[in-house]
Amino acid sequence: MKSQSDIVLIELLKCDSMPAFDELYCRYWEMLYDIAYKKLKDKDDAKDLVHDLFLQLWNSRASLNVYRSFSGFLFVSLKNKIIDKQRLTANRLNKNTDIASETVTHQNTVYDQVYYNELNSFLNHQIDLLPEKMKEIYRLSREENLSLEEIANRLSISTQTVKNQLTTAIKRLRQKISQYLSVILF
Repeated sequence: MKSQSDIVLIELLKCDSMPAFDELYCRYWEMLYDIAYKKLKDKDDAKDLVHDLFLQLWNSRASLNVYRSFSGFLFVSLKNKIIDKQRLTANRLNKNTDIASETVTHQNTVYDQVYYNELNSFLNHQIDLLPEKMKEIYRLSREENLSLEEIANRLSISTQTVKNQLTTAIKRLRQKISQYLSVILF
């Protein structure tokens, strides 16, 4: 059998020749294993994948159609198996990550809500400490979602004044929140 071409061995394989299968296995197992190992970085997974490939070859021997090179056919089949394996591994990893994330998220929800409430309370207190006109402009902008022009018209002041007051308010609030967070977090 060693002197037979791949094409002859495939034809014999289609006729259920176990020696033809053994010869193809001996010819290509090591090459396929090396490729699988380089991609998967795991000896057992590489062996399993190559064995699965040859098992699939044996099980589908009657309908086997190789139009070009048999080694190319095996390489493409192995590549597809490697991609499937990597996809399966990635899906398992994502599911495990999702489960862990859900657990952490559930545990953190209460803490996050408390933290959010404290931060919101602090922010509202800081807004109340702003000068009256600045506070009014900030609230019209953020709570009523008015544009600079709408605020200017409502308060009978220039758009530039509204813009300046709003910019100053935001800078002050950011600074206060930054100081607050540095105290809480450290």
